Amino acid sequence: MSYKKLTASELHQFVQHWNYDDGIEPFNWIVKQKICDKGTALCLYWFLQPDYFCKFKNEDEIKEDVNYETYKLIKEIEQRYCNSFYEDENFSFNPKDEFLDENSNTRCIPKEMLEKSAGTIFERQDIEFAFLRKPNEKELKAIDAKIKDAIKTIQGSNSDFIYGETDIAIQAIIESIEYWKGKELGKIKINNLSYLWMDCVHKQHNWDWIIWDWETGKNVGVTNATKELTCLADTIINHTIDGFMPSLIIADLYKDLEEVTNFYDLKRDPYSGIGLLFSTDHMSFRDL
Repeated sequence: MSYKKLTASELHQFVQHWNYDDGIEPFNWIVKQKICDKGTALCLYWFLQPDYFCKFKNEDEIKEDVNYETYKLIKEIEQRYCNSFYEDENFSFNPKDEFLDENSNTRCIPKEMLEKSAGTIFERQDIEFAFLRKPNEKELKAIDAKIKDAIKTIQGSNSDFIYGETDIAIQAIIESIEYWKGKELGKIKINNLSYLWMDCVHKQHNWDWIIWDWETGKNVGVTNATKELTCLADTIINHTIDGFMPSLIIADLYKDLEEVTNFYDLKRDPYSGIGLLFSTDHMSFRDL
């Protein structure tokens, strides 16, 4: 993901512009980086709403909450922040300006996390870091090549597979994941299966191929007609090949996207919090 190429000041803006409904995946990486400013870490901490967890009696209760992954990230930030992991103090952040008042429950929050950090106040800027656009001819050829490679990967364990009906292809992707799980992949580019999965969504649900473009990078995905929802390459395969999510989620998400315009249309949403489905209604579309 291109957020790994951002400068310290760009990371500070990234934290303030991120749509937190899209999950916290980028921040699991960001909080471990020395380039992350102390003020940025404090800013992120409060955007994650740590005071929400002060209502619980103990961590066992929190483990039953849907936001437990966020809680673990909050505790990691606390540990690093209070033990001086973040050395740079260029961007000041004061939680009392936006997140705290006399009614705030902060009994579970360390004193250090309640105080203004040193540095210069770096206000949130109206910056569009990312935008959506149509893939160009070269990118479309690359997508097609990855789909063909994915078909060959499936045929490595299922020689009879021919890509035609999307429902059959989705099942073949699942079977291929299960076949290759735990095996030495060698030259197998297992993540290209995500391109075949996205092509099934493209054909079955009329989603468009899209490029999620940054000044510092880009990713390939598919988006619905209103461009309010987007799925990006690699994640759905990464999450299933390593056992983080069951392989059946490949079929579940594919089915659940039928006639869906936005998150409110979903009968359920176990997807956005783990980076499988992104809300992109806030992003601009550029017809380059």
